Amino acid sequence: MSIWWEQAKNDLNAAMNSVKSRNFDWACFQAQQAAEKGLKALYIQEFNTFKKIHDLSFFAKELKAPDEILEVCFRLSPVYAETRYPDGSGKVPAKRFSEEDAKKSIKYASVILTWLEKELSPN
Repeated sequence: MSIWWEQAKNDLNAAMNSVKSRNFDWACFQAQQAAEKGLKALYIQEFNTFKKIHDLSFFAKELKAPDEILEVCFRLSPVYAETRYPDGSGKVPAKRFSEEDAKKSIKYASVILTWLEKELSPN
């Protein structure tokens, strides 16, 4: 598997560890990153090119992902800006994201990575 895929799985694990340490904004960001890197792994496999885009929905549409994946990408994609830029939502990310938000983000990323694992070539 690609280095992008390996890092995606590591980011998802880091997200779960961030929940344990109650860093919920980081857990959300790491979950989004897991999904993004996983989607990029498949995108690179399919199109033999890389795009510096953070919109999960873009990759899901390009990859002709099923509706369930498109939906979770749509829900998880805004986390990128909301966790990276404090003025994105008008609230400090460390105070804006809850444990519930983190667990939901991890669930969405897990759904995406489960689908990706079936789509990626083993090499």
